[in-house]
Amino acid sequence: MYDARRHICFNLGRVMRRVYDYYEKRLAPFDLTPPQFFVFNALWMRDGITISELGELVSLDSSTLTGIIDRMEKNSYVERRQNPNDRRSALVFLTDKARKLAPRILEFADELDATLRKPFSRKDITIFERVLRELGGHNILPPED
Repeated sequence: MYDARRHICFNLGRVMRRVYDYYEKRLAPFDLTPPQFFVFNALWMRDGITISELGELVSLDSSTLTGIIDRMEKNSYVERRQNPNDRRSALVFLTDKARKLAPRILEFADELDATLRKPFSRKDITIFERVLRELGGHNILPPED
């Protein structure tokens, strides 16, 4: 009998849905969605970058990312500024509001990370992180069309 639970993708999907729900509930008071949180987090690490650079960091295409940035801009979390080196592009920055809320918002990721690591040995986590990086890279999965 076929059992999807034996497939890596099934199990990754199940974990991702639980992680998404975790973030969704905790981010709701800030009027942020999980995809917006990942953009927020990327800008916290590298503020003032182009949309294409941001897309690389969060693995989203520019049309999807533009919609996310539009909503974040409407909620005063980010602002776009003209790129002084290229008039055809804009740089995306966190606003003062975002920087003030960042410690409270970013602590969710730290809490979840600590919770996920707790039952496992350091060796298990090291192997798991390596496998995740490999799966997330473009060298294992077949090319997208």
